[in-house]
Amino acid sequence: MPPLRLYSLLNNLANSIVNPFVSFFTASNGITGVLLAIASSANTAFPGIIQYVLANIYVRARVLISIGTLFGGILWIFIGIFAIYNYYFVLIYTIITVCLGAANFGWLLILDKISSTQRGRTLAIYNFYASIGGLVATLITGFLVGNNLELMRYFFIIAGIIYCFNSYVIYKSDVDVSFINENGKRLFSSNPEIRKFILISFFFTLVWSMAWPIFPLAQVYKFHMDEFEVGIVNVTGGISTLALQRYVGKLVDRHRKYVMFFGRFALATFPLAYALSTSVYEIYIANLVSGFTNSASISYTAYLFDTSKYYEKRVNIALYNMFNGFAALVGSTISSLIFDFISNIFNIVLSIDIMLFTIGILRILMSLLYLKVKMTF
Repeated sequence: MPPLRLYSLLNNLANSIVNPFVSFFTASNGITGVLLAIASSANTAFPGIIQYVLANIYVRARVLISIGTLFGGILWIFIGIFAIYNYYFVLIYTIITVCLGAANFGWLLILDKISSTQRGRTLAIYNFYASIGGLVATLITGFLVGNNLELMRYFFIIAGIIYCFNSYVIYKSDVDVSFINENGKRLFSSNPEIRKFILISFFFTLVWSMAWPIFPLAQVYKFHMDEFEVGIVNVTGGISTLALQRYVGKLVDRHRKYVMFFGRFALATFPLAYALSTSVYEIYIANLVSGFTNSASISYTAYLFDTSKYYEKRVNIALYNMFNGFAALVGSTISSLIFDFISNIFNIVLSIDIMLFTIGILRILMSLLYLKVKMTF
């Protein structure tokens, strides 16, 4: 298998072992409130912030990916060996997301280089390869851990070893990108359409992320899930993604604006499902929609690639991720504080339902903003 596809596959394999369970693992260990908000949003928030810093530093993409992946892997091994389950878990996890977020920034630069002719199809192909193996890894992890969360330490170690090996894989590849900002450092994009797109994404992500710390609370306190059931939730979405990814990739090249809109609109399905469902089986069915929402995610990256001038591409990607990162952190934190307040008035299950139903409606309303995005290519 070509090194880039192997890296994509292994990276998703390691992600699939740990990421689907982080919020559930945190909530199950009694961590709630702002710390749960940080844990549930860290994978979006902190990579976005570090990527903006990196956008103004001359770094070769391959070296950036290799170093970030290596340090992320070492920290996962550290968590597993010392069985860190308390508040320090959240702290170290945020550092991991910074390391892997830096690696992801380098990966985006490489994807830009190799997908210049057919954005949607090429990005869909790499996402397809990234999903292979990840589904099985998630299911096996959930099945073996079940209700015994102590076993997660071994899967943290396994994921860390995969990340470390993957650091070597990308370092030995022959594809690299080096970028020099010809116009000097820029704090903001010169393209008004890019600025509007980033602002729209900021407001949507603010609302989108409000559900993230509530989902694990629903899994623990409303549906009483174990880790295997959480794994099934992720796997149903993953299978649906594999089925739809290439088709949606073609739609991205033809009808990008509408894919962007419906990709966000459909995200309302998940909080509404958690709020209105009475059993975990209904959650499984609703999560099939994530096949489309996950696949549609490439449309936002493709829009940035194709709308940006060459010398601003790096900064625009970083700006997009940074603003989304801040939005995710703020949205999750606000949601946790609101939940703490209303849970003192209502019982915890009713509070969960009220929060998620409201967030679902807000997601629908905010998705309408994407109809304002102008295609300039």
